[in-house]
Amino acid sequence: MDAQKTLEEIKETVEQIRDEVALKAHLGKAEVAEELEKIEKKWDELKQQLKPYTDDVEKKAGDAGAAVELAAEELKAGFKRIRDIL
Repeated sequence: MDAQKTLEEIKETVEQIRDEVALKAHLGKAEVAEELEKIEKKWDELKQQLKPYTDDVEKKAGDAGAAVELAAEELKAGFKRIRDIL
């Protein structure tokens, strides 16, 4: 009888841990998806900002340098946050 009770307790503990892990994984996926969506929007904006500069890069690169650097740093930080979550 004690062995059956012990096995039942182990089963309940494993189920509880499994449920907690499944919930955290689900929430983590949602958090990552949300963060990635934000970063993808910024990436699309950066690509649009860079579009006019592709024809005459050397002439216009200086004008865009600071803005591009800032946007790139934001994207880098965002992707690092996602990597750290994973």
